[in-house]
Amino acid sequence: MKAIKVALAWIWVAVPLTWGVWHSVRKSMPLFQSPPSPPAAVTPAAR
Repeated sequence: MKAIKVALAWIWVAVPLTWGVWHSVRKSMPLFQSPPSPPAAVTPAAR
């Protein structure tokens, strides 16, 4: 019976903790991606 209570307590804590960590990682992903490269400069054609 005690093992069941301990398992339920771990699940009670682990599920919201995992959800919070997952969302934090997803929201922080743009911080670790390189910015898009700027468009190439258009130069006038040589005559």
